[in-house]
Amino acid sequence: MKNIFLLAFLISSMSTAQNRDHSIDVLVNEMCTNFKENKNLTDSTRIKILNEKFIWPTLKNQSENNASEIGNQIYFRLQKNCQEFREYLYRVDPPKDDNWMQLDAKPSIEITDKQIEILKKTSKFHYYEYAGEITKVQTDNKYWTETFSDGTFSKLKYNWITTDSFELIFVESNNKTRKNFSKKGDRYNYQVISKEDNYYWVLVEIPNQSELLKFKLFTED
Repeated sequence: MKNIFLLAFLISSMSTAQNRDHSIDVLVNEMCTNFKENKNLTDSTRIKILNEKFIWPTLKNQSENNASEIGNQIYFRLQKNCQEFREYLYRVDPPKDDNWMQLDAKPSIEITDKQIEILKKTSKFHYYEYAGEITKVQTDNKYWTETFSDGTFSKLKYNWITTDSFELIFVESNNKTRKNFSKKGDRYNYQVISKEDNYYWVLVEIPNQSELLKFKLFTED
């Protein structure tokens, strides 16, 4: 009988979490539409409207912990799902260095088969976050595990899908940004562009986003 009650509790908890995720995604879509419609206003006014019309009413009756958690979910989902909001963030906080670059079109692929084979045999990498922090990467035949500067982690399934491209599928994370940006099962596509002295240029494409980005993936082995 105890196991039945436990199962019912787990099903109820999963349903509640799924309902909240859906509600946040609906809210984020409304916020994105509003942000687009107000494109002729100043950025500060557009953000003020989002706060007053959407965020504050959503959080006002929540406990402090819930408000913080929901607020983070809203922010990172908006960043992921709303191109206009990402463009705003890029304007107000551009990259600090050349480790990430936004592209207008897909670049030519200059990587050789031999360089790809070396990459596939490499298990330790690092890259720089948009704000400059170093993220360590450990790979094996199945998983791509990231360890962030604050000690948190993300775990993703790691699959090569063509000779020079691979896919990461989000599994879990205890990192504030990653766990709110991604849901279990979200897929991210990467294509290796070229090899430099101690790093690879890698193209990343996020489903439902039109932007093209490339970043430096440094080797450590």
